[in-house]
Amino acid sequence: MLRLRPQEYVKQVVSCSCDCEIIVNWFSRARIVAISPIKYPKQDDCKMTENRVPRSIGPVSATATRMPLVSVGMPLYNSAPWIESAVRSILAQTLTDLELILCDNASEDASREICERLAAEDARIRYRRHDRNIGANRNYRSTLEYATGKYFKWMSSSDLYGPTFLADCVAELESKPDVVLAIGNTVLFADVAEDGKIYDGDFALPSADAKERFAKLLTSLQLNNVFNGVMRTSVIRSIGPLGTFGMADVVLMAELALRGKFLLLDKPHFYRRMTPDTATKLKSAQEIQQHLEPKVAQPLLWQAWIFYSALLGAALRSTRFGAERLRVLSYVLRQMIWDRRKLLGDVAQALGRVV
Repeated sequence: MLRLRPQEYVKQVVSCSCDCEIIVNWFSRARIVAISPIKYPKQDDCKMTENRVPRSIGPVSATATRMPLVSVGMPLYNSAPWIESAVRSILAQTLTDLELILCDNASEDASREICERLAAEDARIRYRRHDRNIGANRNYRSTLEYATGKYFKWMSSSDLYGPTFLADCVAELESKPDVVLAIGNTVLFADVAEDGKIYDGDFALPSADAKERFAKLLTSLQLNNVFNGVMRTSVIRSIGPLGTFGMADVVLMAELALRGKFLLLDKPHFYRRMTPDTATKLKSAQEIQQHLEPKVAQPLLWQAWIFYSALLGAALRSTRFGAERLRVLSYVLRQMIWDRRKLLGDVAQALGRVV
């Protein structure tokens, strides 16, 4: 396989994080009120069709009533062209002690019929459907809410994985308690996985220093492939939650890096489909906003401010009081100074909306 450098494939997307979701709503109406943090889980984000009770398709077995080792959360929306191959790549894993949680964001294509058929075939699949499109990141959050496994990973409904991906990642997590996330090398492809190119921008975070891990993630990340790694469920639930804006996933991974090391396995385990229909990085700003906030028509305001305030919130939550916290907060504040033109641009944009 050829190796692809990150700058050859992606473009920069600006956005923000979850802890500031409420702030965005307030700012978008040009009003600033007291900040109230969002707590996980947020039940209102996951209304279902049957009296708000999750719809679950598939037979109940003895293995389904106990906690699996790994939970795989797969949010989906109009994923009929790829969903079956994605699901089968998980069902074919050599590690079989797993559950696959499919959260359907009110798809309008054949996704529902495909998921119900697959769930009827394998008791490890749990299918749930929202009665309306709640936005991509809220749907991602709902898969984590339903997870019961010791380990958790998110998975796009268009991606594929090598058969030993889960087994290899879990083995590393079981033997290394200071590691909070494990993932293999990424292969980028459009139609056929075998024709893909190995992505050269993946990296590990092996440092014992929390600030170094935090800074390296923010300065090195271009494609957020680590978001698809295997994580400790207890840790990912103790941070965040995932916000509803374009770089909320980056903020979440930055906070996770404060909690522990990231391990990169030297194996091409993760096959990521990169097309305009499946990859946020290849969408326009308007398409990204509709992807995340389908009911919001006007451009979102205060994006840079919310991004940085979310990073500050992550630092306050996930660092030890004292020198470590001070170093991380100082790093974020320095980044804000260097990015002051973007912050001032947010102010001008908001004032223009009011006028």
